[in-house]
Amino acid sequence: MSEHMLRFVALFPAVVALSWIVLGFAFVVRREWRLPRDPAFRPTVAVVIPAHDEELVLGAAIEALLAQDHPGLQIHVVSDGSTDRTAAIARGYAPQGVVVHELIENVGKSAALQHVLDGLDTDLFLVVDADTRSHPDAIGLLVQQFADPAVGAVTGHARVGNVESGLTAMQAMEYSVIVGLAKRAEQFWGGLYTVSGAAACFRTSALRAVGGWTVETATEDIEVSWRLQRAGWRIAYDPRAVFLIQAPTRLPALYRQRRRWAQGMVEVLRMHWNVSSTPNRALIPITAQVVGAALWMVLATAFLVRAIAGLATGDIGAGSLGPVATSDWYVLLLWTIGLFGLQTSVAALFDGAYVAGGWRVLPLFLVFPFYFWLVVYPSFVLGAVRGIVSPGSSRWSRTERSPVRDTVAVRAPSSRAR
Repeated sequence: MSEHMLRFVALFPAVVALSWIVLGFAFVVRREWRLPRDPAFRPTVAVVIPAHDEELVLGAAIEALLAQDHPGLQIHVVSDGSTDRTAAIARGYAPQGVVVHELIENVGKSAALQHVLDGLDTDLFLVVDADTRSHPDAIGLLVQQFADPAVGAVTGHARVGNVESGLTAMQAMEYSVIVGLAKRAEQFWGGLYTVSGAAACFRTSALRAVGGWTVETATEDIEVSWRLQRAGWRIAYDPRAVFLIQAPTRLPALYRQRRRWAQGMVEVLRMHWNVSSTPNRALIPITAQVVGAALWMVLATAFLVRAIAGLATGDIGAGSLGPVATSDWYVLLLWTIGLFGLQTSVAALFDGAYVAGGWRVLPLFLVFPFYFWLVVYPSFVLGAVRGIVSPGSSRWSRTERSPVRDTVAVRAPSSRAR
């Protein structure tokens, strides 16, 4: 491995962390503190919950939507070939205006969403996962950015609600420190890698103009985000709109989720690799970052294999890790850990305006490298391989469910950032 490759392996995580911190601060100061809130702006919204065997969580999702402060919501539940009580639970809310679509055959999430889209006449189309609980003011805040006619989609602030174990706490840190901060940084360029599939709102006309939910892929949210941006639409992030989600509570379910995310990422790069002529130029730096992360994983693997081989043969010492001295590697490692700690602190500071107890994730940055190499890395590799060889699929692939028990408190609207 050349010296340039080794330096890339050493410096890429630090460069990404530093860029997210700087660009995240820029978004907060220039945009987040000034996000619009006009009570007179009330576009019509259809909220769609696609559901396949979601009896354990569906009721809580519907009740959270019924408690929204945005008037005139149309709430649709699509039971896609469910074999449990999903459809029966949804029908129980029909007297409160919930529209139930019962599909006898399982057609997949994208087709279930398209089934509702074909019959809508609302201004906006909001997708909410069955395990997602919307804060009462979330939708009213989420729709505000559609006052800008260039905005084609807005995603909310997804946070883990069931922080009840070390595994779910680590995922809560990820959503705050990596997902949330990355979205803030990407907004500096005027786009997003992806809307959050748990809570994403689309301009109905824009969604129809790019073909709707018709593309076969493991992650329909990533694909439609790129399709909209390639058509020139801007995608926005609204951290004020908080949605609590249910994170996987067991390692096998977490592996499956992250493997699907990686597969969807590779599929999208295959479909939309040519972003050089895209009207929304934000996809260019976003694509560069995604490709850089994939390259870093490949080279980091080669570096680790080399280091392990050196340990096995006893050839470990100054210069054994390449042309960079061992002492320099220690310095780079400390700088990377320090920057990640700073990134965690900054993200906790930003999220503290919306979710109580955000500082509890701070100590977890010390153990995140173990979580990354044991969970994120292997699932990414397997998912990437699937994405290379897979023709694409929109079949249901969701995490395991358990009865809803949120342990995270969302701050009252009066105390949250405006």
